[in-house]
Amino acid sequence: MFAASNLSACASLRRANRAVCHLYDLVLVPAGLKATQYIILETIAAAGEIAHCDLARRFAASEETFSRRLASARKAGWVCMKLGQRHRRIYCLTECGQKLLETAKPYWERAEDRLRRELGESDWRILNDYAARLTAAAIRAEYAPTRNCRPQSVA
Repeated sequence: MFAASNLSACASLRRANRAVCHLYDLVLVPAGLKATQYIILETIAAAGEIAHCDLARRFAASEETFSRRLASARKAGWVCMKLGQRHRRIYCLTECGQKLLETAKPYWERAEDRLRRELGESDWRILNDYAARLTAAAIRAEYAPTRNCRPQSVA
């Protein structure tokens, strides 16, 4: 149905990411959250409090991306920020954020169950293992000692 033979790894993964996030977003509508928002709140809750840079690093994302997302979460009253050592921004959930997360959790679990059921237990485990390995490989490749120069044109 969705042949990926002509797509690059990046295009294939972005398509899969959009489809998966769309499913989670749809299921989370009654809670008033997007999948990306839920993931951030859940991660902060699990950590108790977490530095901005550590949150971005955990998701292999730029700090700028998380600056925007955390600013909107602060504005909504879901997280609060304090300055830690070396002026690091430290985030934790507010009571409002904790209640929202508790409200959203059953919807998140419903989305997980639906996707897990469609994939099957074996593919679910493979997906999660492979995603972790792929993330690590991409980070290693980003820092690999090669030059990022214009490819030679073929005449």
